[in-house]
Order: sequence, then structure tokens, then C-alpha cells
Amino acid sequence: MSSFDEIALAYDNSIDWNARLKREVPFLLESLEKSEGNHVLDMACGTGRHSVELAAHEKKVVGFDSSQAMIGVAKSLAQEREVSVDFHVADMLDFRSSVDGPFDEVLCLGNSLALLPSISDLKQVVTSVHSVLRPGGTFIAQVLNFKEILSTGFRFFPIKGGVTRNKEEVIFSRFYEHGEEEHSTLVACSFVKQNRDWVTRISTQSVLHTDMELMRDLLESAGFSKPEFFSDFSQSPFHPLLSRSIVLRAGCPQRNE
Repeated sequence: MSSFDEIALAYDNSIDWNARLKREVPFLLESLEKSEGNHVLDMACGTGRHSVELAAHEKKVVGFDSSQAMIGVAKSLAQEREVSVDFHVADMLDFRSSVDGPFDEVLCLGNSLALLPSISDLKQVVTSVHSVLRPGGTFIAQVLNFKEILSTGFRFFPIKGGVTRNKEEVIFSRFYEHGEEEHSTLVACSFVKQNRDWVTRISTQSVLHTDMELMRDLLESAGFSKPEFFSDFSQSPFHPLLSRSIVLRAGCPQRNE
């Protein structure tokens, strides 16, 4: 049966990356231009799509992820696009031992921050991000807004389909089990077609209850100034009870501020 890594890669391949990068990369480039630099750290970079796209725009990019399989795909993608990205296998809680700063922009997209074990771990990572940014640099992150999710009772994600590298069809079903004060549990079911049979894998992932107030407090506590919050990468206004996604941008103050 396909490994969890193969299934994760099949899910990644089911994403319309052309459309996603078209929506998100202009915001990343605009923010980088404001910081007047070109050195980027892509945290929890997965298969490296954002890293490679930024490198194609002549940015100096370092990317890391905890999955060896994801980093392997990211390196292959960089080779295919003929760009240079410094990819590493590393954990968010200890990334400073694997990468060298300072950076002009640090990214953490796809709700990756919310997959940390606890709020205290999240605070540690946000503080570490601040420490590797140069003065005037920018932190950009994307997390889910659990104030909206819990108030509406949202649980079920749309069903998606994908294909493994072995050409096995995969159907993905995901839902939240809410209940704990600090976390919800994301239950992921993968149905893999092998020959004429369907085989099921079930995994669970604890997800932190992030929201705008929590993220603002953590950012300001770490020393970031004037955090901005949007509902998408087009910079649409954020509403705490209506917006499901949070796109945040926070600056590392200049030394004379």
C-alpha cells in the first residue's frame, strides 16, 4: 500500500498550483520589494512551489520542511525549472540550527504554524522568526481563523481526488473534530485504489485554534511592529467573524524606530 508520504504528495499534486501561485506570489514579491531585499526563508515549504517561483524571480531562497520526501520533490522541481534554492530537512522548532540569516522576508504558508504542538511552541517559533529577520524585514504567514470556524461550526472540507506517483487513484476526505480548548483534531481519510480494491488510510493531526487576536499578541510580544491582517493575498479586509483565512504581514522594526 502507498506510504503516507506518497499519499501526501498525491494530495499536493491535486492542488491547482498555477492558480494558487498566481494569487499569492504577487503579494510576496510586493512585500519583499517594500523590505528592499531579496533573501527569503520559506518555512515548512513542502514541495517548494513558492520557493522555486520566487527563485525564478531572481530571489535568493532558502526553504525547509520536516519531510524528506517533500524536500526531495522540491529539489527535483528546482532542477526542472533550472533555478537555485537551498533546501533543507529541518523542524520549525529548531530551524535556526539549519539555516543562516538574516533574511529580508520569512514565509510560513498553508496553515503550517497551526500544526505546532502548543501555543507556547507557536510563540517560540514566532520569536525565532523575528531573530532571523534583518531590521526592516517582513514576516508573512497564513493560518486559519478559528474564531470563524468555531462560531459557524465548520467541519467538513470538500472531497478531492489525486494520483500517486505509482498512478494509484486517491480520494481525500477531511473533517474537523472540535472540542478541546486550544486544539481541534483534523481527521484525514485517504481512499487508495489498488488494482480493483479500495484501501483506506486514516490519520489525525492536532490543529491549534489560531485567530487574529492570538497572532497579534504573539507578534507584538516577539517585537514585530504594526502587524497587518487580510482575508486573502489580494489584501481583502479581514473580518474576525466572517473570514476563514488569515494572511498576516508584520515588520521587524528598523533600529532607529
